[in-house]
Parts: sequence; structure tokens; C-alpha cells
Amino acid sequence: MHLQRLKIQNLRNISDAEIFPSENLNIITGANGAGKTTLLESIYLLARTRSFRQSQNRTLIKTGEPSLTIFSELQSQSGTKYRIGLSKSREGTTVHKDRKKITKLSELAKSIPLTIITPNIQRLVEEGPVHRRKLLNWGMFHVEPFYAQLAQRYNQTIAQRNRALSGNRVDLKVWTSQLVDLGNQLNRLQRDYLEEWNKAIAELFASQQSGYHCRLELYNGWRKGVSFEDALDELTQTDRERGFTSAGPHRLDVRIVVDERGVKNYFSRGQNKLLALNLMLAQTKLLQTKQQERPILLVDDIQSELDHSHYLQVLKAMADLNIQTFITDLTKNIGETFEKDEFKMFHVEHGQFAEI
Repeated sequence: MHLQRLKIQNLRNISDAEIFPSENLNIITGANGAGKTTLLESIYLLARTRSFRQSQNRTLIKTGEPSLTIFSELQSQSGTKYRIGLSKSREGTTVHKDRKKITKLSELAKSIPLTIITPNIQRLVEEGPVHRRKLLNWGMFHVEPFYAQLAQRYNQTIAQRNRALSGNRVDLKVWTSQLVDLGNQLNRLQRDYLEEWNKAIAELFASQQSGYHCRLELYNGWRKGVSFEDALDELTQTDRERGFTSAGPHRLDVRIVVDERGVKNYFSRGQNKLLALNLMLAQTKLLQTKQQERPILLVDDIQSELDHSHYLQVLKAMADLNIQTFITDLTKNIGETFEKDEFKMFHVEHGQFAEI
């Protein structure tokens, strides 16, 4: 899938802009504050209805304007063409696909599979499990047909069990039994997905000849060596006192192992960033393979903390994915890395775009 046309009106400092991007690499250059990231933001809004920078509508809409609109024309891998438009005002958000209103965010996310890489991507490696958990959930949502429905049922059951815990109710055993069944189903899917993700990681690292090996290990979200049912039984009294369920797939972690060692305090900050980038690129490749649809890749200002050779290494890995990519860069030098027919370059000044 790729964008063939993108039109933006009244988003931050962009009054009215339209581009016809390449289905492969698109390089967005310009000074800080010119509107490079805002272009990426517009595509993200189309797929998620919210911003990766700021979720409040009043800061997204250009000052003095009542609303913003984003319009796109897309083509799927099979050749099917469709249109998606989004409008945001202070009253709310509306999204249409081929003039039909979309009410479910999951339907929109499926229509525009999207990966975004932001400047603080190294948080995947350096910080707690929440970032890695979100990344795993995102990947499974796109490649496992029943994952979204199963995860929704699991979350609903957690809420019911938590209410039973807080109220000390007799139906606690009923909700616990349902939670065990759903949690075990989720765990099996998560393990299968992680195995596929590790294969994609191994292939990527082999192509880069990085000199080290990386794999991901799943921490289930409960004590090692016991079943989910036994873990919940052990923690019943603690959970009653706290009023919430403290074990389960909702507490999982994806642990990163490099050369049989935990990655924490093992690499420099730049190496952590490169590692996190590769984990996301491998997952994007997996999504493309499993779904047989090309996702869109957004890459915002990743140059910091990467030396030139590693930056070029990342760019090559992105190009090898052969998917539509939008990458921001302060200079125009990045274009020297690729053949002229492999990319389009757009320069932005004061919210105005020009193809160069």
C-alpha cells in the first residue's frame, strides 16, 4: 500500500499543501520548525486520528482556522485504489473512506498499516516494558487476525475481575477462570509472534554483519515456572488488597538479549538507538511478509547519536524494505546516498512544500 496523493489544510503551520509522493523513498528537507515533522504527522493522523506529538485538537489546527482537513488517495498492493479523508475541529474528528464514515479506529488502522520511528526510539531499549509491550501489541494487531478481538475480551474480563476483587464478590472465581483461558490464548499467540519476529531480526542482523547476535525473550507477566492459573491463585490475597490483577499478559515484557546478555548498560546510547531501529525495521518487514501488504514507514529526525556510517546503514536497511518511506532530514545530502530514480525529495519552508 502506498500514498499516491496527500493534501493538507490548516494543520499547524501548513495552510494548504499538496504532494504526490514516490511509492518508495520520500526525503523531506528543511530547517527546524519549517514543517517537516508536520507532514509525517498528517499521515499518522490519517491512520490513527491522533498525533504522535500532541493530541489536543486546538494545538493541531492552524491559529485562526475552525478546522483542519487531510485528504489522501492510496493504492493497495493488489492495485485497489481508495480515498481516505480526515477532518478535525474543536467539536471532534470525522474520517471517511470512499465517502463512507469510519467509526472504528481498528478499521482505519487496518486500512493504513503504519510504522513510525521517532527521535527517542532508544526508549525501547533503555526504559521499562511499556514501550516494548506496545510495540508487540501493534505488530500482533496487524498480523494476527483474531488478536484484536481476543485482546479486547481479555481487557474486559480483567475489568470484571478487578471489580470482583474490590467488592470481595463471590463471582471472582468465574472471572478468574475466564481470564485464565483468555490469557493462555494470548500467551500462545504472543510466543508464536515473537518466534517470527526473532527470525526477521536474525535475517536483518546477518545482512548487516553487525558482529553480535540479538534475540527477544518473552516474560509472560507472571512468575516463571508456574502456570497463569497458579500465579493468579498465589496472588489472590494481594490482588484483593490492591484491588487489581497484578499478573497476566497485560504485565508482559519483551526482554532484549544481546550475545546471551541482557542489553541494559551493555551498549552506548548510540548503539541502543541503532538496536531499537533494527528491531522496528525487522518488525516492519515481518508485517509486510505476513500481511502481504506494504506498510508505510515514517522516520523523523533519527540522525542524532548515530555516526555517519551507521546512519547510512539504517538508510540502506530502510531502502531494502522496498516500502513507501517518508524520512525527514535537515540537509539535502541524504539524497546522495540513492540513485535519482529511487526517491523523491521535497523541501519545506514556512509550511510550503516544493519538489526538488
